[in-house]
This record gives sequence, structure tokens and C-alpha cells, in this order.
Amino acid sequence: MPSFRNINFSFGEEGAETAQPRLRPGGGMFGMAATVPATAREPARPGESDEAACRRHLQTFLEDTGEESLARITAPDRPELVPDMRLSATAAEPGLSANSVIFQQSAHAIPIFGSRIAVDIDSADRSLVAINGKVTPEPDIDPIASISAGDALDRLLAWGGAAGDRRAAIRGSVAPPLLSWYLDEENSAWHLVHHFAAVPMAPRDEEEPLAEDPFPELARSCLRPSPRSEAAIYDYFVDAHDGAVIFYFSSTPRLDIPAPMKGVDSVNARRDFFGLQQGGQFALVDPLRNIETYDYQGADLDTQPPVPFPAQPLRYASSDIGSSDPAAVSAHFHAKLVFDFFNDVLKRDGVDDKGMKLVSVVNVYSSAQNPLPKPQWGNAVWWQNKMWYGQENGVSFARHLDVIAHELTHGVTETSAQLIYRRLPGALNESFSDVFGIIIANWYPGEPNPLSGWSWEIGTGLGQGGKPIRDFANPARTGQPDHFSKYKVLPLNYDEGGVHIYSGIHNKAIHRLLTGADEKGAATFPIQEAVLLLYLTLTRLTPTSDFRDSRRTLESVVRTYHASDPATMNVRLAAIASAFGAVGL
Repeated sequence: MPSFRNINFSFGEEGAETAQPRLRPGGGMFGMAATVPATAREPARPGESDEAACRRHLQTFLEDTGEESLARITAPDRPELVPDMRLSATAAEPGLSANSVIFQQSAHAIPIFGSRIAVDIDSADRSLVAINGKVTPEPDIDPIASISAGDALDRLLAWGGAAGDRRAAIRGSVAPPLLSWYLDEENSAWHLVHHFAAVPMAPRDEEEPLAEDPFPELARSCLRPSPRSEAAIYDYFVDAHDGAVIFYFSSTPRLDIPAPMKGVDSVNARRDFFGLQQGGQFALVDPLRNIETYDYQGADLDTQPPVPFPAQPLRYASSDIGSSDPAAVSAHFHAKLVFDFFNDVLKRDGVDDKGMKLVSVVNVYSSAQNPLPKPQWGNAVWWQNKMWYGQENGVSFARHLDVIAHELTHGVTETSAQLIYRRLPGALNESFSDVFGIIIANWYPGEPNPLSGWSWEIGTGLGQGGKPIRDFANPARTGQPDHFSKYKVLPLNYDEGGVHIYSGIHNKAIHRLLTGADEKGAATFPIQEAVLLLYLTLTRLTPTSDFRDSRRTLESVVRTYHASDPATMNVRLAAIASAFGAVGL
């Protein structure tokens, strides 16, 4: 039966002549042993690029797995090295002393959804360090679409019940679909699909609603309703042969001289940050970090047509704005902290690792399902590649660094692992945003602050009854399950299958990992190292990874990071086993 193969391979010891890949079909727990020969450690050949070296290592790996269907991916009848692996991205990984090359698997020049491989090579000699990701044997159905993209869209709109002006509006806003392969592992079936991205249409309910809410005390959204949750934007897969809608998931991260600025933020703290002097005024534009902050002036995000976006960032007559605009100071300063963390600690160039502009917008109102009178809107949300901040009782949500870091990490995930927002991959998406929300909020000013003083709450006081939104140390406190034995498949019309519900299981594992200590009280996984390796784990996951994939990938990253120190490696692996095992993973 067709299934994905999870690959988590790394060399256990520096200079080892052989190593065992961890190759698992689908969600299975058994391994398929294969020996990677010493040639896999062969350094770069003269004139060989990083991509060529990674292709050579990947070809060797696939040929030596012992599985004929995977060996066929290498296309022995074609001269190129693994020609069905498309180059997706390249990056330097200083923490691993490695360069990373990301590939997207394809077949018949059509990408395979969910298949993504990260190959890490030594930055000095380009020898193989690690391989992580998912591959699958080639599809065995007709690669020629039977229905056109236009016909597929018609069938999708009919399926979703869109009619009249609404149908015309959706049709005018949807980009042409991408022809893709989709493997339905539940039914062991391949589909050639038209992948429609970011369709502004809610799916019709095909699953029976729950008779009663099993998690009544749990706040399933991060905060209050927002355009990201209310706009109902989904990705859809329409079978390119029979037109059936078979899968869907929610879609919803110059040479200027900076001017030092000062101001008082929403918690009455005096902050230092950078702006830009323009025409005798000081704008909230940080040219060092590509950060800009705007004022929406209480406009409604849900007005149709949309309120025009402000023409320019906030400007002031003086570089010291005092207490005149605390919301803007909080937003600008916290964006700086999040940027500095990803840039300085993790060596990531902005949210997308390509230096994208980080835009914050304060004084935002959203009328959709909002019981509060204007201008109150209790939310901070990453939406349309911007951070939007509302306010309640005169206080901006830009004050909550943990919530801001959570939302911006969604942008990091969107531009790396691309975890889909559905069931366990969606819960893992939420959990990694929680993880970095907690870490960044506790990092400064101590870089990091002592672990003994960390708060393990996300959104303190913002949950029901004055509780936090989520609690890493005690997920049950906010109504979340804390062990995988409590996982049940939920309808997709209930929190996208539980993305905000089951994230607490992975959160609890990470809490145990970061707080674990040996008999002498020493950390079994020091926080500075854990932060880097968790980030490297996130960026090596695939769109459909689940909690166990997270554990396996973290273990693989640890083996790579401590390849020359087996004793430390074993301590870290034992810490992972203890932390994840305690929650049933």
C-alpha cells in the first residue's frame, strides 16, 4: 500500500564509516535498516556545488535503503542525480556547521504534496551530515488531468454552495491552482489534484457535529475573533480526474541611517528603539531590521470595501515621543525583540528568512462576531503578512510579548515547514508558536533570563475566568488534554480537528524537556542549546508532520549536533525520551 516514508538520518559519530537511517513508513513505529557506506561521507568533488553534493548524497541514501520503490526515485534511466527532487531552498546553519538544501519531491514534473527533504552537509567539505523529511514511492495513476482547472473550480464552488455574486467574487480572487499529487494515506490511494490555495470560502460540514462540547472550558482560539478566523480562507484539493473535493485545510507570518528613539509603552516602561528621520520628523521605521509600525486609527478590518491601508508609518516631531503613543511603542519595541531573537539567536533573516518587512498595525477594530463596542477588539493576530493589534479597556494587545511572538512564529512556520492547519499537523503548528512565544517572552533582558523565574503561561489573564490561554506546566488547567492517550479524532468543523486543543500535549513534552534535570540538579537539556535545536527541528518538518515526527526529527538533529560527543548526545536523547514518553509520544 502506498505510504510516506519518514526519514530521520544522521551520523552518530564523527568519522563513522556506516550509520543506520531511521526510515519509517507512514506513522509506523518500526524501522527499516539500511547501511549508508563510507562514500556517503565523501567530501565535495572539484567544482561541485552544495546542491550537487546534496543530490549525490541523497541518491546514495535512496539506493541503499534496500527498498526498490525508493531506489526508483533516483531514476537510473536518466543521467541527472535524483531528477524528481526539485530544489526548494538553501540556507546556512551555523549551529550545525552545516549548509542545508531543501528538496520537494515530484513525479512526472508534478510536485508531491507533503514530501519535503532537508539534506545537511558539512559547510567545510560538503560531506553528508543528516537527512530529514518524507519521501514516497512514485504515484501509480494517470498523470494527465481529465478535467481543467476551470471545471475543477466550478465543481469546488458548487460543492461549497457558493452562488451568484458570492461565486463571482470568489472566482475573481482565487489564483490558478497548482497541479499536484496527493496521497490519501487513510485510504491508501493516490489522487492527481488541482490545489486551490487561499480560497475565501468555508467548507461545507460533511462530518457529524458533536452532541456536546468535550472541551467547554478551553479557549480554542488564541484570543478573540479575528479576520484570520472569521474570513474562512481554505486550501482545497479537487481530484483532477473526477472533480471530487477530497481534502482541505485552513490557510490562515536600503542605505538608510537609523535614528535612536525613545518612548513609554503600554506597561509604562521606557523603551529604546530605532526609527528613521524623514523631512524633519521621526518615523517608526527601523531600517536595520526592516520593521515599520502603522496606525489604523480605529478603522474596521471587516468593512467592505476594505479601509485603505495607511499611506505611511507613524511619524512624530521628536525622537522622544514620551507617553503620547504607548500602543505604537509596545508594537515597535516587541517587533524588535522578536526580530532580534530569530536573527541573533537563531540566525534567521526575518520571518521568512529572506528579510521580509515586519509590519505592525495598532488601533485596529474588527466588527465580525465582536460583542464589544468600537473601538474595543481584544486580539493580536498575524494576518496578510502583518501584525494587527486591537485593544480592550484602553490597553493595546501589543503589550503581550508572548502573544506577539506566538503569532509571528506562525509566519516562520508558513515559510519553512508549512505545517497544514488541520488535526495533528495543525496542533503541532500551534504548539511551535506557543513554544517560541514562551521562549521569547522569557528570553529578555537576561538573554535568557534564569529558567527558575520563567512564566510558562501564554496570554496570562486572557483566558476564561482570568486564566491564561494556555499553560505549559499544566495544560489541564485551561481544559487541554495533557497525554496522547486522550487524543480522539474530532470533526474538522470543531477547531479544525482540535488544533488549539491537542497542542497542549506537545507543549507539555517541551516543558518537561526544558525543565528536566539530573540527580545533581544540572539541566539535561540546557536552554540555549534546546532553543536552537527546536528551531532546527521546526524547519525540518513537513506539511503533514505530527507529534511523533517532531520527536524523531529532534532526535535526528541532536545526533547531528553532538556527533563528536556521544556521551552528551546520549544524555540529550534520554531527556527527549523521558519528556515525550511522559505524554505518550
